[in-house]
Amino acid sequence: MVITALTMEDILPFVTSKANKKKVDTDAILPFIILPLLLLLCTLSRTVTIIVMVTIAMGVLYVCTRPHQKNRSSFFYSWTLSSGIYLFLVFEFGVLRLLEITQVENFVLLVLVACTCYFFHKMKAVADFELATGSSKGKEYSPVLTSDSHYCQICQIEVNERFFHSIWWDCCVLRPNYPYFLAGQIFAFATLLFGTNLGLTTVCQPFIFIGTILMPEDCSDVYYQMDLAICFVSSVYGVGYVLIIALVLLKQIFVYIPKYCEPQWRRIVNVLNV
Repeated sequence: MVITALTMEDILPFVTSKANKKKVDTDAILPFIILPLLLLLCTLSRTVTIIVMVTIAMGVLYVCTRPHQKNRSSFFYSWTLSSGIYLFLVFEFGVLRLLEITQVENFVLLVLVACTCYFFHKMKAVADFELATGSSKGKEYSPVLTSDSHYCQICQIEVNERFFHSIWWDCCVLRPNYPYFLAGQIFAFATLLFGTNLGLTTVCQPFIFIGTILMPEDCSDVYYQMDLAICFVSSVYGVGYVLIIALVLLKQIFVYIPKYCEPQWRRIVNVLNV
């Protein structure tokens, strides 16, 4: 009986850890399965496209408004990665095959994508470094916090100079990595705006907006061909991302950029007063 008890004691933690590991892996993998299925579903008709895109938007709104402690999952970070990867693949292997995009336009898009990836990579690297070195108080929660400390309910740690936690990038945005976050958002906005415009004006009938800038006008024929449909719905999905990033940038302008610049302004004011 003693041997049996010891065996169960040894086995149960192993089973539990395996189950937890499997759950985490599932959360990370699911977006790479769900997103392409949703995009394929959108190719059925315009009505289905509208329903699916509205559903995705409502899901994002729900996630952003619910309590932060419920957003502890790698699902949202994987959704961001899967969105970027699939949109890039559709453009490179779908839109470019239609032979209406010039090499210069494709090169500009590749540069924008590279800059976006660089800044977001630096954002996460700096956040991990700050927490690992202890400069952001990588310790468990204590009931007494200093004036510059904040408790992150998702990371479950206390950090210094924290602005907010980004569930879509699975890290805290602190003062040291905030410039990289802001630059990443700006380049992501430019990348998606440029890429979706190229995609929509390729699969739809375009018209001249200003100078050499084209805008889509008639997209009624895109659902008759699978390749055109997948390029179209991916571009529409990208437009949705453009709107979300625009809202994020507006929030940065009115809330976090003034907060980031506040110490510099205080120093300038103190120097002038002296």
